[in-house]
Amino acid sequence: MSQSNSLPESTSEIAPVNFSEAELEKHRGHWLAFSPDGQRVIASSRMLKELEKQIRAAGADPEEVLLDHLPESDAIQFGSELS
Repeated sequence: MSQSNSLPESTSEIAPVNFSEAELEKHRGHWLAFSPDGQRVIASSRMLKELEKQIRAAGADPEEVLLDHLPESDAIQFGSELS
């Protein structure tokens, strides 16, 4: 398995479908990998490196998943908070 610094961006134009607030709440502060069709969460982790491991363990191709990050809160972050 080759090591990468981050997961590649998805080439899919499909956005994840709507998930319930309760489902998303379980993933606050995590990176999410959605199936290419956006229908299900394949993996969830606070760290991208761990997310990639989970994606591969689920038998999915990291280059074909949709990625998103759910912040800890709904607050808008500015400047130094993002770095």
